[in-house]
Amino acid sequence: MKRIIVSILLLMLLIEPQGSAKALEGLVKFSNKKDSTVFLEVAVTNEQKEKGLMNRSSLANNRGMVFVFRPARNVTFWMKDTLISLDMIFINNGSIVKIVKGAIPNQTEIVYPSDSEVTEVVEVNSGFSDNHGLQIGDKVIFENISHIDYSKKSKLMIVGR
Repeated sequence: MKRIIVSILLLMLLIEPQGSAKALEGLVKFSNKKDSTVFLEVAVTNEQKEKGLMNRSSLANNRGMVFVFRPARNVTFWMKDTLISLDMIFINNGSIVKIVKGAIPNQTEIVYPSDSEVTEVVEVNSGFSDNHGLQIGDKVIFENISHIDYSKKSKLMIVGR
């Protein structure tokens, strides 16, 4: 029953409202953290990553964006034309490896490096990390995002003769 409700909510959120910049595509849950589900827009292409959350005057409390990096790599973020303060959660294979709290909006002088290889970066409103007690080493679970799969399962199936 719980899965059905979550599926219905996701379907409702995936319908792009008029004037919306982009449809929500998935969600992330932070392990053992109450009410920490965030509905995410997904940035996979270079164009999507470059635009990110630029030029938005607000972001709902349970919304954010995930930037997907395959293969894992060191990355650096900045806040050019980003009008709201953000927390950046750097993730490698399902574990938080770094948290930047309260990135300063609309500037390019300060940059935010990952300091190690990451597979994803989640951006949320400033204060989210503290409000939900996020810490380095916490596990995350992504759902309904086809570009994120930690299963290590082969996508190729060999069929006998």
